[in-house]
Amino acid sequence: MDDFGDVFGEAKPPEDSPPPQRPVLFHAHAHAHAGSRSLRLVASDLHSLAWDRSLSVPDLDDLRDDVGIGGSLSDFLEYLKSCLSSGEVKLILSTADRNLSPPTGLDRVNLVATKAKGLPRITISLNRVTASAVNDVIANLSLSLYTAYRTMQDHASREQERASQLMDSLSSAKEKNELMQKQLEALSFLEKRKATKPKFVANQGPSVSGVSVTQGSDQIIIPAEQHTSALSPSKVSPAKVTKRIAPTSRRARVRGALLQDTEENVDE
Repeated sequence: MDDFGDVFGEAKPPEDSPPPQRPVLFHAHAHAHAGSRSLRLVASDLHSLAWDRSLSVPDLDDLRDDVGIGGSLSDFLEYLKSCLSSGEVKLILSTADRNLSPPTGLDRVNLVATKAKGLPRITISLNRVTASAVNDVIANLSLSLYTAYRTMQDHASREQERASQLMDSLSSAKEKNELMQKQLEALSFLEKRKATKPKFVANQGPSVSGVSVTQGSDQIIIPAEQHTSALSPSKVSPAKVTKRIAPTSRRARVRGALLQDTEENVDE
């Protein structure tokens, strides 16, 4: 019974009935009555009319039998709550003239609720509250509505605060993700630079004794080892002594012959 909670709604008149002067609101909730728990229903226009009824456990069992729903009492209470929360609740008055002032013939009304079209309807009769107690019933209904409003407002505030915290966490995670993405892009850029550096071994022609000639160019690539050994004085092989041919001016004259220029001979 305590799990039923509070259900608020508007009890509308049937479509073929004239509209009421004021909308009729209802409230269904668990209530302690005569030392036992019961389900209390109150309907009022919050002005001068009010009806109520308290349903004990035996009354609920009888109502379940009338509706024709099997199962436990908890299942029936769950179905009753869904019917009252469906927005399809009708208030059927016992008189055709509902606009009389003061209203007459309103000692008993029926609250009719259904979960959906084609499902069993639940009809609960309500008794009119006496004039001396109607103000207290209306006041209690108003306070219950305000309490429900504050509860929903607190829930909405907590949900909004939770959503704000989730948004902050999401923003922080997004910033970390962007930072990691930039680091990954930087690493990828460095890897690409390393992969695109020119290599000395690539595009080389045939090598002779460790010396490579690059195709399409006049450059000769000498390995570092040979270049180092060529510059090392300790590994330079001794130069061979060869006979050098002296210039013509330094050649020795042939004995027994006199060499003169042709032009001098002509002049003589």
